[in-house]
Amino acid sequence: MEKETKKILVVGGGFGGISAALALEEEKIPNAKILLVSDKPHFEYKPALYRVVTGRSPLEVCIPIKEIFEKKNIAFMVDLIKSIDFLKKVARGASGTDYQFDYLVLALGSESAYFDIPGLEKFSFGFKSISEAMRLKMHLHNLFAECKDAKDNLDKKICLLQVVVVGAGPSGVELAGELALFMKRLSKEYEVDQSLISVDLIEAAPRILPALPERLSIKIAHRLRHIGVNIFTNRAMTKEEMEQISIRGMTMKTETVIWTAGVKPNFLYKNVNSLLLDQRGRVIVDEFLRAKGFENVFVVGDGAATENSGMAQTAIYDGQAVAENISCLITNKPLKTYQQKRVYYALPVGPGWAAVSLGFATFYGSIGWLLRKFADFRYFLSILPLQKAITVFQRGKNLCDTCGICSKS
Repeated sequence: MEKETKKILVVGGGFGGISAALALEEEKIPNAKILLVSDKPHFEYKPALYRVVTGRSPLEVCIPIKEIFEKKNIAFMVDLIKSIDFLKKVARGASGTDYQFDYLVLALGSESAYFDIPGLEKFSFGFKSISEAMRLKMHLHNLFAECKDAKDNLDKKICLLQVVVVGAGPSGVELAGELALFMKRLSKEYEVDQSLISVDLIEAAPRILPALPERLSIKIAHRLRHIGVNIFTNRAMTKEEMEQISIRGMTMKTETVIWTAGVKPNFLYKNVNSLLLDQRGRVIVDEFLRAKGFENVFVVGDGAATENSGMAQTAIYDGQAVAENISCLITNKPLKTYQQKRVYYALPVGPGWAAVSLGFATFYGSIGWLLRKFADFRYFLSILPLQKAITVFQRGKNLCDTCGICSKS
């Protein structure tokens, strides 16, 4: 008698979802059908997102998921999952399609959190997707064009060329470092006085990168100041208006506020009443990364209440761990307890310079930059065939003709 097919549904096309789907396929589980559903047709390599803002090609950030799953036994659908019925084992998409599952992997990632700060969501620029990065890139060019036409209106020029990055976590630090040098390049292109440029990095905590070791934070702060970034710590943002923001103890005139300071788990986790959440809105999981109280529902990446959630390397590791345990469940083998992954840090701060901490050693400058580039290439190689990985890494041949995003650049 033929065994019943087991349906494995992976929701989310980010680091965790892609990792889980590929690892499940590698497990070669008998009579298993793997389906990944994502609200985007492409995977976004977010560690390189800051480079899109500053004029680099979006090709290494936007990778069609069909390219990743080519010649893999993984089905793929573009849809936004709106609700889940755990009893009936079905997830419903915005398209009206029902996706049946025996095992469910939730890898939904996170979204921006604005903490009810007046005016912030309306007037600020987000920094969590290719479309947001491209919008910011066009805005910067428009600022310099407007500044060039402002003639002798010095106050207007200063307001136009003051860019404020709120949030000095890894994303904010990487972006501020790139912007400081990119805007100097734009000043030459548009023949604008370079001294008018101001890139300000705002952080509510006593130091930048508060989640990282202090020695790393101090070294990176020195690098940021060296390339022209103004750092303001202990400054919580309180309000944003059309051309002005208010932070504790001061106001700034600016038309460009980039918000990188707050994230929250995807809305679906909160909307699904059966999931138990912690105070940060993350799903409480057991020792096997299963949602508390469920035998067949796993949560990976940003949405899981684990020590290092929120990092791409954690999401990748989670996806692999979950795939192994789903295989164990289907083949009646003992589950393997989830062990926290030891994390490393690799932060580029302007072209050609990065700080990389591997735990046993820390590297700065050009060596750190090369290590970070190697980490990027190693990841591309883990999800793509060699030639395509090289293509994405070099940002040469257009892999994104079908995704409709990069063609807009």
